[in-house]
Amino acid sequence: MKTFVKYLTLWNPFIYSMAISCLALFGWSRSTISLPAGFPAYIAFLPMAFFFTALYTQNQFSRLERRIESLEKLAGPQKPG
Repeated sequence: MKTFVKYLTLWNPFIYSMAISCLALFGWSRSTISLPAGFPAYIAFLPMAFFFTALYTQNQFSRLERRIESLEKLAGPQKPG
């Protein structure tokens, strides 16, 4: 269960950005103005979803790399062969 929750937290920034994008798209579809009012917001939030996801993923990888390095130090030097 703990691993499942950690896996879900990886997707939080992406889900947040996509929800905001969907709200902007919904507002755009309901708009009576000929210029699409929500379209710029939708275009702005979509790349932000990928940016937040990449940033959070990089943080996860950095944490895992630090953990692996600490485990390698605990194991001590390895003799080749």
